[in-house]
Amino acid sequence: MNALKISAIAREGVAAITGHQPELVSRCEPSERGWQVQVELIDTKARITENDVMASYQLNFDARGKLLSYERTRRYPRGKNGGTFAA
Repeated sequence: MNALKISAIAREGVAAITGHQPELVSRCEPSERGWQVQVELIDTKARITENDVMASYQLNFDARGKLLSYERTRRYPRGKNGGTFAA
């Protein structure tokens, strides 16, 4: 399993879990158990794009690409990476 393949699996997985299409994979790296992937998506769509609320999800996979766990790690206003809402 390589990073491109696991990123695609993560995008599909987070879409199935949340019902929202992912915007991007912001991190994908090997871990002790397999892979750790961070996916960003629009959590709450606003009328004005700048007011969208984004969410970041961390997904953990085994070496074969089986989803082991996931967690929403933060929510933040679009374009304000430093600002955070409660996860």
